[in-house]
Amino acid sequence: MHSPLRPDLNRKTIAFALLTLAWMVVIFLFSAQNGDDSSVTSGLIVNFICRVLHLSPSPHAREILTFCVRKSAHMTEFGLLGLLWLGTLKNAFGRFAGLYPAAFAAASVYAAADEVHQLFSGGRAGRPTDWLIDSAGILFFFAVFRLVSYIIMKMKESDAGQKRVIV
Repeated sequence: MHSPLRPDLNRKTIAFALLTLAWMVVIFLFSAQNGDDSSVTSGLIVNFICRVLHLSPSPHAREILTFCVRKSAHMTEFGLLGLLWLGTLKNAFGRFAGLYPAAFAAASVYAAADEVHQLFSGGRAGRPTDWLIDSAGILFFFAVFRLVSYIIMKMKESDAGQKRVIV
């Protein structure tokens, strides 16, 4: 049985912890890009979206699309980090009352540190609003994860109930 004081360092826990650390390194590397490199990355994604959807946006619309891509990337990066922290903590300590708040805190603190890191990357700015967007991404991913988990559980219950019917 898991103890809140002693983590269970099984293979699954170690795997989640390594994935969490690896993802944190990926986020760090993205944040270390200077402003120009970051803009190129966002531009490639915007170009891909426009090509796939056969769009020819005006410069203003392209600017809005670029903004949406950048903020969605932040939400996704930190939403995934939140889920990885959730998996790491759940496997290390089992289910406990503060599981989601602890995973949120870990990912959100890293998001705040990431904004500070961006202050030292040329052409980048660390903003409290970006930290809020990152944190909103964590909460959004948690909500989607809970919803999908609930749907899967209900489907399993439904399947189990149907199998018990004797004809």
